[in-house]
Amino acid sequence: MLQADRAKRRPWPTPLGAALLIAASITALPVARWGDSALVLILAPAGVGAYLAGRRMPALAPAVASFAAIFVLSLPASFLLPGGAPLGDWLVSVVIALLTIVFPWWVGRYRLLKAEQRESDAALLAGRAQAEERARIADDLHDTIGHELALIAVQAGALELERDLNPQQLARFRELREAAVRASGRLRDVVQMTRPDGPGRLEPLGGEDAEALISGAREAGMTVQAEIDASALAVAHPLIAELAVRTVREGLTNAVRHAPGAGVDVVVSRSGTSGITVVVRSARSTGSIARSGGHGIPSLRRRAEILGATIEARPDDHGFELWLRAPLRPRPVGTDATDLAVRTNANSARRRVLQASILPVAIVAFALIGFIIVQAITVTQTAISSDVYVSISVGSTREELDPVLPDGIPGPTPLVVEPPAPEGARCEYFAARDGWLHFTDATYRLCFTDGVLVEKLHLGAG
Repeated sequence: MLQADRAKRRPWPTPLGAALLIAASITALPVARWGDSALVLILAPAGVGAYLAGRRMPALAPAVASFAAIFVLSLPASFLLPGGAPLGDWLVSVVIALLTIVFPWWVGRYRLLKAEQRESDAALLAGRAQAEERARIADDLHDTIGHELALIAVQAGALELERDLNPQQLARFRELREAAVRASGRLRDVVQMTRPDGPGRLEPLGGEDAEALISGAREAGMTVQAEIDASALAVAHPLIAELAVRTVREGLTNAVRHAPGAGVDVVVSRSGTSGITVVVRSARSTGSIARSGGHGIPSLRRRAEILGATIEARPDDHGFELWLRAPLRPRPVGTDATDLAVRTNANSARRRVLQASILPVAIVAFALIGFIIVQAITVTQTAISSDVYVSISVGSTREELDPVLPDGIPGPTPLVVEPPAPEGARCEYFAARDGWLHFTDATYRLCFTDGVLVEKLHLGAG
C-alpha cells in the first residue's frame, strides 16, 4: 500500500515544480486587473498546478523563491499593464495568489509531509517488529534451551560421582557434562548476536509453571527448597505471572551454572494487596564455577521495566539472590528507542509543516502591510472627505480649491459608469473616503472649464 502511494506521488524535479508555481502565480495579476472577464477561469488550472507542485516537489526553498520573485516582479508589472490602479491591482493580485495559488500549494505540501511521515513511521515500526521477533527468539533460546542444557550438565555431573562406574564411563559422562557447558556457552554467543538492544515481545508464551520448573530441577539432582503461593500467580496478570516464572527459571539456571551443587531457596509470595515478590537464593558453590554469561538477567530486567516491575541481582552473605518485585497488573513505564524515533519523526514533520506555513503567513502579513500603504496613499493623495465635498461650491476656481484638494495626482478612475462630462470640461476624480477605515469605491468627480468648477458629482459605488 505504501509502495503504491509512493508510486502515485513520484517526486518531480525541482525545476519542473518551480516552473509550474511561477506559471500559476503569474495569472494572479492579470486576473486582478481584468477580473470581470473570462480570464478568471484560468485560476482553476493554476490552483491545481500549485497543489501538484506542493504534493510532488520535496524542496521548500525553490517554492519560496518562486513565490517571492513573482510577488516582487508583479509590482513594477502592475504599472506597465494598461488601465486600472497599479498599487491596488498589485495588492489584489497578492490576495488572489494567496487564496488560489499559495493555499493549494500549502495543502499539497502538507499532504506530502504527512505521507513521508507515515512511510517513515511504517519503516520504524516494521523494524521494531522484526527486532521484537528476534528478541523473542533470543529470550526463548536463553530461557528454555539454556535451562535444559544446565540441567543436562547437572545430571552428567551427578553421574560422574557414581561409585560403580568404570573409567571409560566416567570419561564419557565428563565429556557429556563438558559438552553441555560448551553448548550453553555457544548458546549465549548466539543470543548475543541475535538479540537487539531493545526488549523482546511481551505476549505471554505459556509453557512451564514454577512448580514444574522446581520439580525438573529436583529430578536433575538440585537441592531446591520452595515456597510457592499459587494464588498469587493465579490472580496476577498473565504477563506478570510469566515474568515470575522466568525469574524462577533464571535463578535456577544461574545457580546451576555458577554454583553447582549448592542449595537453592525459591519464594513466590504476595506483596501487599497489589504486588507479587519472587526471591531465588542460592548458597555458595560446593564445586567448580562456570564462566559467567550475562544475558539472562539484563534481558529479564528490561522485560520487568517495561511491565513496571524491578529486578535486583546481588551477592549476599550466603551466596547470591535474585529478586523480582512486580505489580499484579502491568504498569508500562518509559518508551523504547522506536517510540522515541516515531515521536522525533512526528516532531520533525510538524516542524516542516510550520516552516511551510511561514510562507502564507508572511504573505498575509505582507498583504496587510501593503493594504495599509495603499490605504495611506489613497487617503492622503487621492481622497477627500464628505465634509470637504459639501464645502466645495460650483464656481470656485481650481486655485481656490488647492488647499482642500489632495496634493497628489487626482484619481482614481471611477469603477462605475458615469454620465457624460460637461462639454469642454476637464474632470478630476477623488476617492470618497472619510478616514482610514472607510472602505468604499464611491468617487467624487469635479469638472473644471478654464479653471472654474462647473460641476461636482458623487459617483456611487453601485
